[in-house]
Amino acid sequence: MSAAAALQLKKSLATAIRRKMADDNLNITAFARKTKTGRNSVKRILDGRNTAITLKTMAKAAEALNLKITLTIKPFPVSKLDKIAKQMVEATTANDAEKLKVQFIEGFYGKPIHQTHAENTAV
Repeated sequence: MSAAAALQLKKSLATAIRRKMADDNLNITAFARKTKTGRNSVKRILDGRNTAITLKTMAKAAEALNLKITLTIKPFPVSKLDKIAKQMVEATTANDAEKLKVQFIEGFYGKPIHQTHAENTAV
């Protein structure tokens, strides 16, 4: 995911959480109590520029407000895949061709999702 896409996603999530907090008349302190976390953690969640927040943390915050986060994964458009394929054919080194091959496959099928152990992750 590009930095711009990550930033846009985080801004969207933070905005949705802020709106729901406003609808529920929750301030930062009340939301912190509801999520069993500190005010500074809530501020990081609500900071649309902070992309270092994990999806687990955002999901926990959304769940506390009875919101659900869904993600949709879409393949690259054919035009972008075509461009990558042409670059792969024209690659001058095997290493470059391999990198482009991985980019093409990930663009077609999506990047693999690696599960990690996230027990005891703080908000």
